[in-house]
Amino acid sequence: MLPTLSLTAAAVLVALAAPAASVASAAPAAAAAAAAAGEPAFANPLVRQRADPHVTLHSDGYYYFTATVPEYDRIELRRARTLDELGSAQAQVVWRKHASGPMSYHIWAPELHRIDGKWYIYFTAGRADAHWEIRLYVLENSSPDPLQGEWVERGQLKTGWESFALDATTFALGSKRYLAWTQRGAEPAFKGTNIYLAEMDTPLSIKGPATMLSHPEYAWEKVKHDVNEAPSALVRNGRVFLTYSASATDANYAMGLLSAPASANLLDAASWRKSAEPVFKSANGQYGPGHNSFTTTPDGKTDVLVYHARDYRDIKGDPLRDPNRHTRAQVLHWRADGTPDFGEPVADHGKVAAKPLFRDPVEDGAADPVVIWNPARGKWWMYYTNRRAKSPGLSGVTWVHGTGIGIAESDDAGATWTYAGLADIELPPELGGKDATHWAPEVVQGDDGVYHMYLTVVPGVFTDWKHPRHMVHLTSTDMRNWRKPELIKLASERIIDACVSRLPGGGWRMWYNNEADKKSIYYADSTDLRTWTDRGRAVGDQAGEGPKVFQWRGSWWMITDVWRGLGVYRSTDAVNWTRQPDNLLQGPGQGADDQVQGGHADVVVSDGRAYLFYFTHPGRRGADAKLDGPEQRRSSIQVVELIEEGGILRVERDRPTNILLKASVR
Repeated sequence: MLPTLSLTAAAVLVALAAPAASVASAAPAAAAAAAAAGEPAFANPLVRQRADPHVTLHSDGYYYFTATVPEYDRIELRRARTLDELGSAQAQVVWRKHASGPMSYHIWAPELHRIDGKWYIYFTAGRADAHWEIRLYVLENSSPDPLQGEWVERGQLKTGWESFALDATTFALGSKRYLAWTQRGAEPAFKGTNIYLAEMDTPLSIKGPATMLSHPEYAWEKVKHDVNEAPSALVRNGRVFLTYSASATDANYAMGLLSAPASANLLDAASWRKSAEPVFKSANGQYGPGHNSFTTTPDGKTDVLVYHARDYRDIKGDPLRDPNRHTRAQVLHWRADGTPDFGEPVADHGKVAAKPLFRDPVEDGAADPVVIWNPARGKWWMYYTNRRAKSPGLSGVTWVHGTGIGIAESDDAGATWTYAGLADIELPPELGGKDATHWAPEVVQGDDGVYHMYLTVVPGVFTDWKHPRHMVHLTSTDMRNWRKPELIKLASERIIDACVSRLPGGGWRMWYNNEADKKSIYYADSTDLRTWTDRGRAVGDQAGEGPKVFQWRGSWWMITDVWRGLGVYRSTDAVNWTRQPDNLLQGPGQGADDQVQGGHADVVVSDGRAYLFYFTHPGRRGADAKLDGPEQRRSSIQVVELIEEGGILRVERDRPTNILLKASVR
C-alpha cells in the first residue's frame, strides 16, 4: 500500500506509467533504454511548472494529479489514464485562496487522499498579512468523483503547537493511520524545520503527542537553510520508508530517507534509521530533485517515484519565485535486501516534434522563424514573418507584404506550438507606420534584461521587390510590445535579415544581407546593441539571405538561405569563413509539408544539442510548382536536429526529431 492512497481495500491511489508504444513515440532514446531493462519509461517532464507533485490512481482507473502552482494562489486537480497524459489533461481549479486572513497566501503542497469514503486535500497556506505564518489545512469532498461535488473547508489541522508548519501527508498501516508533516520545532535546540509523525484519530485530527523523526544535522541538509521537509511514505517489504527533502529549494535540494520495521512502534523515534547521505540528488541535467510522492504502474507491480526538479542549475533571484520546477517520474528500483534504490534522476530526452511543427492559423504563411525563451510566460516563443498566403486577389508579391510579426508558443520544450497572436510593433509614419511590412525579426536579450528586436521594415505594401528596406531596432520588456524604434544605418540602404550573437570577449556582432552587394552577407559590431559599426563583407562567394550564426562544438557556424537549400560556413574566429561543400535541406524530405527544400532558418543550441528551425513552401513541387495560388504561397515551420561530424553539418530530416529546449537566455 502507498502513502498517497486512502489505503483502504476499495481504493488504490497510484500514478500510471505510460504504455511502451506511447513512450517510444514520445522519447525513443528513453524508451529503448527502458525496454532493454524491461521496465516502463516516461516522457519527462510530465507536467511543467508544477512543484511538490502528488499523483494517485483511484479505482475508477484514472490518475489524479495535484501540485503547487507557480502563483501559489489555488489548488488544481487533473486526471488522465496515463502518467504521460497528465501534462495535457485539463486542470480544474477546485479551490482558491482567501482575500485575507488564514489561507490567503503561499498555497503550497496539496495532496489528495481517499479516506473512509470521502476525498481530502491536505495543503499548506499562509496569510496575506503574515506571509510566513504557514499552517496545515484540510478540504473535504463527499462526492465519489473529486472533480465533482463541493470542496468544504475543514479548517486548520492542529499539530499540538503553533509554529511554521507545512507538507502534510498521511498513510495507513494495519488499523492505524498516521500523519507525517514538517514543522519548526517547539524544542529550542532545533531551529530548522523537522519531520514529525503522529497517529490520527480522524482524517482531520491527530491524537497523542507528535514524535520528531528527523531534524537537519548533516551538511547536505543545511545548505543555505536548515531544512527537513516534504515527507512521503512507502510501505514495502515489511518496512516503512519515509523520504524527505532537505536544504534550499535550488540545485542543493536533495532527498533523504528514514526507515523503520513495519512491526515497530512508529511513534518511537528509536525505531527509525536515517541515511547519512542523500538518496536522490542533482544529476544528469536535473537540478534540485525532491518533494516526491510514490505510485505504481497500473498492475501494481512496479513502483514509480514522482518528483519535481529544474532542468537548469543557476537561478536568478529567489528560488521560490522561479516557476520552473517540473514534475517528473521514473521507476523506483529495489535492492536484494529489500531497500529502495533511487539511483539518479533520469535525463530528459524530449518529445518527438510535430510535423509540420507549426502553421499560422490566420494567414498560413509562417516563415523566417526565430525562437527564444520567454521567462515571464514560462514558454518558448517563436517570432515569424507572417505572409498573406490565404488572402485572395493579391497580385505580384503583394501577399508577402502588409502583415505584422506572428508569435507562436510552446509549453512542451519545442515539440508542439500554438498561435499566440501578433507582436505589437510601433513604427513612425516615415517607416510606414501601421501600414508597414514586417519581415525577418531577430530577438535577443541584453545584459540589462531588456529584449532587442532587429526588424526588416518595408514602408508599405508593394507588388514588386523594387522598394526600400530598412533595419529597425526596437526594445521590449515583455516580449509582446515593441517600442522606441530606431533606424540602423549600415553598409547600404537595402539591408535585411539581421542575426545577432554575443561575442565571447564582450560585445555583440550582427550579420545581415546587403542586397546592394549581390546579396552578400555583411557584419557589424556593437557594445550596447544600439549603436553599430559596420565591418564590411563577411561572406560573398554566393548570394544568400537570412544568415544565422551560432557557436557549437568548438566552432562558429553560419547558415544562409541560398534558395537551393541552406549554405553552411564554418569559422574559428567569426571573421574568416570556410564554405561547406553540400547544402542542408536541398533535397526534399518525405514528411508532411516537408517534401521541398528548406529555407531561412534559425538555430537554438540547448544543452549541447542544436536544433534547426526552417520553413517550407509545401505546394511548390511537382507539376504545380510554378503556379502561384494559395497552395504554393502557404508555408510551414519545421524543425530538425543538427548533426556534426568531422567539421561538417548534416541533418536527417525524415528521422523523427526528439526535441528538448531548456529554459535559457539567448
